[in-house]
Amino acid sequence: MRIMTQIPSDELLAGLDDAQQRAATCLDGPVRILAVAGAGKTRTITRRIAYGCATGKWNPHRTVAVTFTDKAAQEMQSRLRKLGATEVTAATFHSLALSQLGHVWRDLVGGDMPILMGAPSSHDPASQNPEALNPLALVADVINGVSPAHSTSPREVQDVLSEIAWTKSELIPPEDYPAVCAQMSRIPPAALDPEQMQAILLRYEQEKSEHHAMDFDDILLILCHLIETSDEAAMMTRDTIGWLTVDEYQDVSPLEHRLVDLWLGVGNRSKSMTSANRNICVVGDPAQTIYSFAGATSWYLLNFGREFAPLSADIRLETDYRSVPVIVDCANRVLERSPQARNYVRLRPTNMKTSAALPAATTTSCAHADPGLRFVRFDTDDQEARAVARKIAGLMAIGESGDEIAVLTRTNAQLIPFRAAMEEAGIPYRMRRDGDVGTEKPTVPRSIREAIRRGSVSSLPAPVTLSTVHAAKGLEWNIVFVCGASDGLIPYSAAAEDEQIEEERRLLYVAVTRGRRQVLLSYALRKDEASPLRHPSRFL
Repeated sequence: MRIMTQIPSDELLAGLDDAQQRAATCLDGPVRILAVAGAGKTRTITRRIAYGCATGKWNPHRTVAVTFTDKAAQEMQSRLRKLGATEVTAATFHSLALSQLGHVWRDLVGGDMPILMGAPSSHDPASQNPEALNPLALVADVINGVSPAHSTSPREVQDVLSEIAWTKSELIPPEDYPAVCAQMSRIPPAALDPEQMQAILLRYEQEKSEHHAMDFDDILLILCHLIETSDEAAMMTRDTIGWLTVDEYQDVSPLEHRLVDLWLGVGNRSKSMTSANRNICVVGDPAQTIYSFAGATSWYLLNFGREFAPLSADIRLETDYRSVPVIVDCANRVLERSPQARNYVRLRPTNMKTSAALPAATTTSCAHADPGLRFVRFDTDDQEARAVARKIAGLMAIGESGDEIAVLTRTNAQLIPFRAAMEEAGIPYRMRRDGDVGTEKPTVPRSIREAIRRGSVSSLPAPVTLSTVHAAKGLEWNIVFVCGASDGLIPYSAAAEDEQIEEERRLLYVAVTRGRRQVLLSYALRKDEASPLRHPSRFL
């Protein structure tokens, strides 16, 4: 086994607090790490991985860390390289599974593997798949085939595609879909009834099969099937994973949890049940579960201790090193009123002095210096957007960089007046919206472009981020504006069930904890002069 000597093992522990150091040095058996927002989670788990390899207890070639986004995987890989753990694999669930599936298919199945829809052709990486293999185009054709009279907008087609993905992440076969809808009181998208949606699910699978294609979630499903039905496939995949770290474990779906079990050889799902691998570390925060609509559930994180008992360590990283104490206090108050508060970890500020109480809503303008936290009321959405833009312009005028400022909203539609206000104020911005694959390129208002052309502005200011809360998860800024903090927006009016409302609470918690120095919460009394009155979010 190769012992990595680039960085001495004791140096890898330098700067970690007691809980972080305990997490980094417990290397054997199942470990759970509950990490609040700003607790140095990524720093801790990358140090733990590097420490395990540097001490020679772990084989870096069989050490794997999985997470959910390409950006998070790349960040983890970059940190591991700097720590000397250059041979460790850090990847998303889907990218790791696709690599494993490719090897299993080539060595055991033979022939061409199904083409991944929406990806470049396997025969010509520079080319795109034909139109029939575009997921949205295929779903639109399927809807038309099942219900020719059913008119669907692009958004509704996307909603149907999301429903297909949800059934797979929940391990629901098409045949069971109507029964599941009845049991869960689930309403299919695009004004479809459960039987129509079931027909779409069946026809979608048939069309994929005829095109020898697979979608994103099929990667995990097919790999699970091969591991379960083939001892050789099970051995091939498990041989590559000796020590497994799963980041953001509160976001795993039943499908991803099934794959984790199969990677480790636990449970009753495989014929190859020699010796289960218990070297797994899961990391997460139940209070940051905000993707339940896509199948994510914190159940596996909360029940990890029972599933993998006895644990080698169960560690809480409670100190928020990111936010000033008054922001930490606000985040705690959002959670402590929850009926599920016992499941959440209370944040500890680095400064243990009690912070001032959250000010009551006022009509005060936010165009002056603020403390770490304010809650401001405006008359209309346009007034709110313009006031926030003025505040941001003032901050940038005194030297605050635009890339350290973010405006967060609950929905994509709420971003529209803020985009207009940024244009009007001449503030460059970039958008992060629900459903976007990546971040939009910065938008430069015409006034700034003309000023640069005239020479009166020598350089382009850094853009402010306009983002939904979902798209902001995992990010942080010095100053965060959480806008639209009223009932009907957060919690969103469509949230009716208790668990849906609880997820809205967690969304606000995530929004507040994005801020380091200042969080400015605001809401408007009305959408416009003719709209009904709103009230502050019940979570505040």
